[in-house]
Amino acid sequence: MRVRSGSTLKRSLSALLMTAAFASCAIAGKYCGDPVESGLSSGATQEEALTAAQQWWSSRAGALGRGYESWDNADDRAMECSKDERGTFHCRATGRPCLPEGTLPEHLPKFDT
Repeated sequence: MRVRSGSTLKRSLSALLMTAAFASCAIAGKYCGDPVESGLSSGATQEEALTAAQQWWSSRAGALGRGYESWDNADDRAMECSKDERGTFHCRATGRPCLPEGTLPEHLPKFDT
């Protein structure tokens, strides 16, 4: 039987605990990033401005990696819209980009063992 040194054992236990924590989070819920905000989009109709804001948000959220760009998977979603004096609609989307439930991030932290 091989006995590991204290620091090697600590690194191994740390890696095991982190892997277990990531796995339990994926099973229990979703991996979510920090809030993302679209820019202020505009359109001739409110629907046009909403769609543009959502697409802009998806583009920014997608920078976190594949899967984060889905507006439907986002938490804390909000759309703020207004209409200016010329009749143009403006919208801004905000939300926390999340992976679909049960999906692990592509790049989990690596640990030395």
